[in-house]
Amino acid sequence: MERCRNPWHKECSESDIEVYIQLKGERLPICRRCWGKIAEQDMEW
Repeated sequence: MERCRNPWHKECSESDIEVYIQLKGERLPICRRCWGKIAEQDMEW
């Protein structure tokens, strides 16, 4: 089972993957909780 690999919250190990993001050429799975936090912020990657 795939786990969240949020680069800004490395301790997360949730498995409810919501989206995948591309960061520095790597495809990272992001869980629902982390994606909600990322989506609220004004960040670029």
